[in-house]
Amino acid sequence: MVKKFFPLVALFVVIVLVSLSFEGERASTGDVMIVLYNSADIGVVERTMEIELREGINEVPLEGLEGIDLAEVSLGPLDDGISVLGLSGSEGSIGNDVEVGLKSGERISGKYLGIRDGKLAVEGEGYYLINPGEVAYIKTNHAGGSKVYAVLRAEKSGKYRVSVSYRVSGIRWESRYRLYLDETAELRGYVVIRNPTGVEFSGANVLLVAGDVNLGQRAQIPVPYGKADGVAVGSPEKVEAFYLYHLGIVDVKAESTLVYPYVTLEAPFEREYLYESWAYSREGPVYESVSFKTDRVLPAGTVEVYRKTDGGVLLISETGIDHTPKGGAVRISIGRDYDVRGTTTVLERSGDGRHYRIRITLQNFGNETKRVIVRHHKWGEVTYSSVQPVDETADYVEFMVTLKPGEKEEITFEYGR
Repeated sequence: MVKKFFPLVALFVVIVLVSLSFEGERASTGDVMIVLYNSADIGVVERTMEIELREGINEVPLEGLEGIDLAEVSLGPLDDGISVLGLSGSEGSIGNDVEVGLKSGERISGKYLGIRDGKLAVEGEGYYLINPGEVAYIKTNHAGGSKVYAVLRAEKSGKYRVSVSYRVSGIRWESRYRLYLDETAELRGYVVIRNPTGVEFSGANVLLVAGDVNLGQRAQIPVPYGKADGVAVGSPEKVEAFYLYHLGIVDVKAESTLVYPYVTLEAPFEREYLYESWAYSREGPVYESVSFKTDRVLPAGTVEVYRKTDGGVLLISETGIDHTPKGGAVRISIGRDYDVRGTTTVLERSGDGRHYRIRITLQNFGNETKRVIVRHHKWGEVTYSSVQPVDETADYVEFMVTLKPGEKEEITFEYGR
């Protein structure tokens, strides 16, 4: 039952109650899980906490959530006999503006004054003493401060478990690869966790999500240093459109970077050469790449390419790879090949730009035979070509040309819409 008193009576009660607060003990930190993404500078943290509560309404400080935006905090009970009424921020709620929603649908707004005789004291249009059993929720307008408090109702005194989840901005994971080229291609992959924040997660169960969850600013990544004892990244689990990696139990220190090896594969590779052209005359470079099959999922990341020589290992390129599924082909760009040159010549173009006749010339000035993919970006469909295309989409057409040393090859084709 809600009891309302008139303001003259409330003046005396305010002085008596202003020093009172919700009863309750501090929340103790328990199990911690953190989910990190390679597409966003964000970590989603879920903590299981055990809280000592007294019968009735309790206001409990949630340790470790200092400075967290209340709008990004979610709290749920894991045991029966406990319900969540709301969250508040500051050094307690006494003196703050609150809105108390009752199960009857009535809403009471005013200054929160504390607990009196087991009831909530609120001063608004009048002075209210509210039975905790009638409360559906409590909201506070004060979201700042250094601490986060949970407003909980317990059916009886005892220990209860709650799940707290929230987001931490600035923390993320990425993939970093090293590719060594010799007779075969050896690829080594690393998980890189970067935590520039002041938040620390000790003994956290870390999950890594690979996929485009959101856009984020890419972070600078150091060179991998090796494997930490007791940590092994398992095979990914497919969840919706994403891949989930279970890193295991890790201490994520504040303002730290952690690197763990998670994949090593060796495979035969092929060298490929790519010449790209558009619907205008130009002489352009031909780029070399290597390709090989992967027997596991490879998240998108940065690749350092090394060439093994008699004098040691030489860094020859740094590039990126897209997310590649198990059994897919990995193509990694090496750089420009100066032995092969390509030229695009527009032989004919209609006035409305709907029809083109193109000639592409390739010449090999080196002493090795090279297979070149010619990719021309176009509009419309190919209606004629002197060389059979190997692939055609709405956006481009591809040809394959093999050039012996000193050989020159021409491709003439037409397209339109």
